[in-house]
Amino acid sequence: MPSPVPPSPAVSLYLAPWVVPISSPVINDGAVAIANGSILAVGSSATMRMQFADACIERCHGVLLPGLVNAHIHLELSAYPHIPPPALDESFCDWIRSLLRVRQDGEITPEAIAGAAQQMLQQQHDSGALLLLDIGNIPPSSLATNPSSARVTFLLELLGPTAKAEEQVLARIASLPDSVAATPHALYSTTPGIISALKQRADRLQHILSLHVAESADEIELLRRGQGCFRSFLEERGAWENTFPTPGIDSHGAVEYLERLGLLDAGLLCVHCVQVSEKEVQMLAVRGCKVCLCPGSNRFLGVGVAPLEQMLHHHLLPALGTDSIASNETLDLWREMQILREDHPGVSPVEIMAMATLGGAAALDREHDFGTLAPGRKAIFLNVDSQLLHGVQNEEQLLDALTGGGCPSTIRWVVEG
Repeated sequence: MPSPVPPSPAVSLYLAPWVVPISSPVINDGAVAIANGSILAVGSSATMRMQFADACIERCHGVLLPGLVNAHIHLELSAYPHIPPPALDESFCDWIRSLLRVRQDGEITPEAIAGAAQQMLQQQHDSGALLLLDIGNIPPSSLATNPSSARVTFLLELLGPTAKAEEQVLARIASLPDSVAATPHALYSTTPGIISALKQRADRLQHILSLHVAESADEIELLRRGQGCFRSFLEERGAWENTFPTPGIDSHGAVEYLERLGLLDAGLLCVHCVQVSEKEVQMLAVRGCKVCLCPGSNRFLGVGVAPLEQMLHHHLLPALGTDSIASNETLDLWREMQILREDHPGVSPVEIMAMATLGGAAALDREHDFGTLAPGRKAIFLNVDSQLLHGVQNEEQLLDALTGGGCPSTIRWVVEG
């Protein structure tokens, strides 16, 4: 007897006034077909209902779109208060000093840190963030009981600015189990030896390496001349060894410094990238590097505005991140999109929406599963609605409302499998 034919998987068809696939044009009166945890097809409601005549129909209000991606967050700082931004007569280093004082006074308990991290993670998911890249100095045992269904990638952040510290950190790196992904902090706080060792380890384990790059002009002053507030900061801590400018590394900026170290490639995620030249932007693009912008944090700290237009011109699609609550008014990716609209009025809403979704998924090497509504992607996406969205008449108005109108009043997840 012939083997019985297995039944076809049940198909669910989600209909909505608007579908924003990201990887293809916006669809008015659209639909997304899903089965067995994957997206089967995306198209117009009429076409999809004919194609999947036996599907279970789910009617949605508002918009269907991919989950958002927060490509740079420090969940372990969620228990900390806002550290006041630098005053007019203060530097970025003064803000760092204030943060370190709060962290070192010991008044915030491990239990408070764990609870605040879990609460922040739930808030991120409730506001539409599906993927998060979390950077921290404490192994993420506190997040073992993830209260949401958000996907968190954790990178253990290591730093050491001196030869002695480098020896200790390299020993720690050698002792880390392969299950722990590790990453350096920044060029001003981490020796080239540590950064290179972590990059080699990340390449071996095939995980992204995230690094704070060119966040402030003070960092560039240190790299170029060995002067400025970061030199004073390191001297205060007995960590100044005349390593900047670094012998043998003739660089005019942070990206050029990384290029001289041979670290620019598709496995590197450069976070902030505020103080970069167009030559450096082109370097990042040619090498296939990933970039993550944190406009809310940059505005809070007064460090400047990243050259987004140049990045897009060179075919770089940055991701978006919120950084931590210590350096941002609120950790809300919808607000980050609003700030980008304000800072870059010439950048189209469709590009900003792509940054918050596909750009982030690509930065985390998850674009084959998330970031777009397309066949083969996982059947986990957003259905959002608000009064502002009810009046839109076309794609331009829709994307203007999504990227400029703040967090929608209604956010729900469509999840299958």
